[in-house]
Amino acid sequence: MFDKYTVPREKVKQLEELLKENDIDALMSVSREGSDGILPFLIGDDTVHLGVAIFTKEGKHIMLTSKSDEKKFMQSGIFNKVVAYEKSLSEVLIKTIDEINPKKLALNTSLSDATSDGLTCGLYMMLQDMLGKERLSKIEVSSENVIRELRSVKSDTEVEYLRKSIQITNDIYDEVFTRVKCGMSEKEIGDIFIDCMRKRDVCNGIGKPYDYPIICIVRAGLAHRGPGDTKTIPGDILIMDFSVKYRGYISDIARTAYFLKPGETAPPEDIQHAFNTAHNAISAAIETIGVGKRGWEVDTAGRRVIEEGGYPTVRHSVGHPIGCTCHDSGTALAPFKGDENAPCNRPIKLNEVYAIEPTVIQDDGLPCMLVEENVVIRPEGAEILSRRQHQLYLISSEGK
Repeated sequence: MFDKYTVPREKVKQLEELLKENDIDALMSVSREGSDGILPFLIGDDTVHLGVAIFTKEGKHIMLTSKSDEKKFMQSGIFNKVVAYEKSLSEVLIKTIDEINPKKLALNTSLSDATSDGLTCGLYMMLQDMLGKERLSKIEVSSENVIRELRSVKSDTEVEYLRKSIQITNDIYDEVFTRVKCGMSEKEIGDIFIDCMRKRDVCNGIGKPYDYPIICIVRAGLAHRGPGDTKTIPGDILIMDFSVKYRGYISDIARTAYFLKPGETAPPEDIQHAFNTAHNAISAAIETIGVGKRGWEVDTAGRRVIEEGGYPTVRHSVGHPIGCTCHDSGTALAPFKGDENAPCNRPIKLNEVYAIEPTVIQDDGLPCMLVEENVVIRPEGAEILSRRQHQLYLISSEGK
């Protein structure tokens, strides 16, 4: 039976170790009406009224909450103490901070990482009023390094949820390719994806639950756009980029197909070369990625193959972390531009999960190829979680 607290319990244990590694005494999340997005990730529930969750490196975790929210936080089994305030949070917060007496208190503020920036300006000003500006300024530090690694390095359960979301995505693609016919519009193909999601009781990982995935006939323009009314014809290249959400974890897989012209049994040479180049670039990136590698090293490996294939350089990064969002926190697989603190210069870590997508992109209807695979980082390298696309999907123009 699904237990919504399984992952939060794992992540809180991981948080304790990260606080110790970063020499931080405690992390504090202050939230109301769901304002701090990291809180549900850590405790499996959100606040309605004003609440403060405090996690210490010694494993003594405290929730300060309203009476109406109290019961659900007690049920989680995460907190050693749940303290309900009657009228004002201030008194119980000051008392708790006095007892913990942290030398370093991590707050969810960040200039560069959205997932570590959940403390609103108003709530920060409230903390200053309650604890005193001088006292707070002496102990506060950013939670950025801790939260980023907490999100990027997956627990065993998180990896299994991602594995399942990826499997469902692959299964949907398999069904889609049995139903796509030449002459269908981008929207009609999008409707097949929606039908497949509804049958499996899953939803899109990006946007609204039953939004269309990215579906592009290359001659109609390759971009992050919704599908249009353009109909497929023989000789078209069709690119699809699709995500599935399963128990809060999101896949990110892209596939490319070619509509055979009458009499063709294989794609033209220029189209096959474009596919082979993208496929080889993915292989190079997967062979390079591993524990301790920098993100830019992986980007360089994949990007080089695209360029050596005679195509323009990739316009985006060669890959990115996935998890609770399609583009999660972690190391960017992007070019190094001299900034030692850039996300692409971070070392890749065990149990991070990535989407790999070095892409052939050309303008004016020239062949484009987007294939995207998902991998998890293991001690020996990358384990491929998706079923790799080794050949172009070929769709007959007969019987359209």
